[in-house]
Amino acid sequence: MNAPTPQRTGSEENGCTPGKRERNRVERRAAIVAVAQRLFLEQGYAATTMSAVAEALGGSKATLWAHFSSKEALFAGVADSMVGGFAESMDELLGGQRFSIRGLREFCLRFFEKLLSAESTTLFRMIIAESGRFPELGELFFARGPEQTAARLERYFAGAFGPDEARRLAKVTLSALVGFRVQAMMQPSQAHPHALEAFADDLIESLRVG
Repeated sequence: MNAPTPQRTGSEENGCTPGKRERNRVERRAAIVAVAQRLFLEQGYAATTMSAVAEALGGSKATLWAHFSSKEALFAGVADSMVGGFAESMDELLGGQRFSIRGLREFCLRFFEKLLSAESTTLFRMIIAESGRFPELGELFFARGPEQTAARLERYFAGAFGPDEARRLAKVTLSALVGFRVQAMMQPSQAHPHALEAFADDLIESLRVG
């Protein structure tokens, strides 16, 4: 008795397996985020519409809405993408590493390297400029960026200090770095590698963690 022939689904007959469909979806989402990122950074949040993103993609609005239910969700995708590279860099640097002065100094310099890049400064300026009209932008960016960085830094300090002290050190360190980053954005001379290294050294000395 011959075994029954397995039924093939329509997607398999078209050469599109579930795995391939998922890859296509991920690639399409990444393409949407890349286009949206360019438009957000070039035009700002208010001036960038879902219709403009769909037009730039050359596809239908339905495709865009299938991936992102709103402009806020689309901006969240852009923020996740931009913050993702920084998060990976920080995980590589801090994850699983024991606390050390050298490691903390490297974190400070890596922080400046990533967040003083052209794209990061443009994103930051856009959020500052438009968060008054769109408060959700600031909240969303804080949750995606600074809040996650603070958690990573706190875990790093916790390897050598108690919970309360680790939390305090993470807060002070991140606040100081963000403040100096803003200063460096307004005074390009402060973005010189020597100035950044000097600030990192002064900060670490003031923390008294040696």
